[in-house]
Amino acid sequence: MTEFDRDAIQARLTTCTSKEATFKELVSLSKQLERLSDADKTDEHKVKGCESAVWLIEQQDNGICTFQADSDAKLMRGVLVVILSLANGRSKAELQAMDLAAELSQFNLSSYLTSSRTNGILGILKQIQA
Repeated sequence: MTEFDRDAIQARLTTCTSKEATFKELVSLSKQLERLSDADKTDEHKVKGCESAVWLIEQQDNGICTFQADSDAKLMRGVLVVILSLANGRSKAELQAMDLAAELSQFNLSSYLTSSRTNGILGILKQIQA
């Protein structure tokens, strides 16, 4: 499983000065996300409320959460890399105590996030914290 460096990802995205640059960076980041198998793309793992199809799988080992995710949309896959850089390697208590939406806002994604995409992302964050 790929580990994502939050600080490196944040540095890459915060240097984007236009919507097009953010788009290109998210597509580039999307290539880092390992694809889920068709067997893992079940209704049980599908995140409700997303504009694109998104699947999220949580695993815990000694109280530490690791998430795998996938989407049928490249841009959302890039956003998932950002989200996983925030969530992976933390305990459930840490995740529940975090303001993941505020953390995510530090990545310069506002030009990309339409209201419908924002609602889907909030659904992903809620599922991570459940």
